[in-house]
This record gives sequence, C-alpha cells and structure tokens, in this order.
Amino acid sequence: MRRFCLYIMTVVAMVMWLGSATVAEAQHRHRERIVRKHVRHRVVVRVHVTRRAHMRYAHCPRWGTFVSVVPRTAVIINRGPQPYYYSDGIYYVQRHNGFVVVRPAPGVRIRVLPVGYRAVIIRSPRPYYYYYGTFYAKADDVDEYEVVDPPVGAIVDALPDGYEVKTINNQEYYELDGVYYAEVETPDLEDGVGYEVIKI
Repeated sequence: MRRFCLYIMTVVAMVMWLGSATVAEAQHRHRERIVRKHVRHRVVVRVHVTRRAHMRYAHCPRWGTFVSVVPRTAVIINRGPQPYYYSDGIYYVQRHNGFVVVRPAPGVRIRVLPVGYRAVIIRSPRPYYYYYGTFYAKADDVDEYEVVDPPVGAIVDALPDGYEVKTINNQEYYELDGVYYAEVETPDLEDGVGYEVIKI
C-alpha cells in the first residue's frame, strides 16, 4: 500500500510539472509573438528630415499653387460655400481670375479613389486611404469615399510639393496646410522611409 501511494504521488507530481512547463512554454511563445510583431512595426522618428518628400508627386501641381484654368477632366463637387473642381485626385477652388490647389474639407465625397492611391499604415480598425495630401475613408451609408481629417499616427509614402520644413523643440517636421509630419523609418514601406502624421 505504501509503495502504491508513493507511485500515485510521483505520477501526480510529474503531471503537475509537465502542466506548468507547458504553460510556461505557451507564455514564452506568446511573448515572442508580441515582440516580433512590435519589432516588425517598429517606427523610428528621424530628428532631422533628409528627403524630398514630394518626389512621387513630382508630376502634380504644387500644393497651394495658382493656375489660370483647371484640367478639362475636372468635375464640380458642391460642398460648403464654394464648389471644388476635382481632377485626378487634386482639388481646386476658384480665386479671382483663376484657381488654387487646396486640401478639400472633411465630408467631401468621391465615388472612386484616385489612381495611385495608397492604403494608409495605421493601427486602427477603420481602413484609410491616401493620395496627394488627402485622406479618405469609406462612407458608411453609400458606396463612396469621404475626405477625413489626417489621422494622427498615419504613415504615408509621400507629400505634395508645397510643404515647409519647421523645427519645433529641436525636432524637424514637414508642415503642409497646418498638418505636421515626421520623417520616420519603418519596414512597412518599400524603401523603409515614410511620413507620420504628428499632433503638435
């Protein structure tokens, strides 16, 4: 009887040891997944900007520039006190005897995203899209895309020409129409460098 009790106690101890080892291994694997996910999405902010952020949009008009006529392909979007003239992802408003390239107000809607748009990198359940300084999200009630405010933390691959480089607390930022972007290193973009929307 004594040997049988000793045998039972030994078996129970081994089962408990194996169970704790399995739990510890599972916890270790979970930590590894978290660390790998963190490293893969690691973003490094550069203190000094080093790049011409507008090269992908070099073929587009400069942000804020004045033009005498809008492209013939422009369509009119009535939103707010004055209409927007929209063509190939670029918005114009009428000024005096011409037109100015602007960022559209939130709420402006289009049916099809412009050619060359990019999905925005951001940790959010809602997908965002980006082209030439303008952010979009899918409208809830109709099959359209709606202009939204630049979401903080969004990382994009390029900015339109017309930004300024500004230094705040020894940190350089790109500023475009009141929105600040930091130059960052991230493995999520093709060449490893992007521009993150920052709240100043």
